[in-house]
Amino acid sequence: MKYKDKRRLIVGISLFLLLGIYLFKNLSANVRVFGFIAGIVIFYLIDHMFEIKFELRHYIYMVIILAFGILFSPLYFLVESYDKLLHFLMPIFGSILILYIVNKQKLSIQWKLLITFMFIISFLTIHEIGEYLIDLFFNLKLQGVYIRDISGIDKMNLILSKHDDTMIDLIFGLAGSLMFTLGKSFEYFCNSLKRK
Repeated sequence: MKYKDKRRLIVGISLFLLLGIYLFKNLSANVRVFGFIAGIVIFYLIDHMFEIKFELRHYIYMVIILAFGILFSPLYFLVESYDKLLHFLMPIFGSILILYIVNKQKLSIQWKLLITFMFIISFLTIHEIGEYLIDLFFNLKLQGVYIRDISGIDKMNLILSKHDDTMIDLIFGLAGSLMFTLGKSFEYFCNSLKRK
């Protein structure tokens, strides 16, 4: 996919979301839409500046990551397992993107998978540290699992402590990363048997 087509795709999605902001004037939705647009623009800029040449499917994966992580963030307060599901699935999508970059290097598959795995684990750790710091300074309830109370929209019930939530998030992220790494290792092993 050419960069010109990628720019058109990003501008089209951005304009659609900005129209949605105009039609449904809501501060929370505005912040989520701008976060989504910023994420996809940053992804494009990284792709273009480092000449990675991501394919359309990689942009779709990034849209999925940003949509479920940012646009649909109110689900964090409605479905208690939503955060855990994301912490399991998003490292798989992230691993696909990182392995695509690492595959351009002349390394053995073991090193490529190790670099991908370590990058994703490092990102997950930095993400959790970021959540901790944001909660420390702004109390946005990013750590812990909160569910909205039936009696009112603003009331939140803590159903999983902040420390337990952080550790479980890291465990699910580790499991997703391991699943991708083991799956790719098995795929490589099967392909090497076929070549013999």
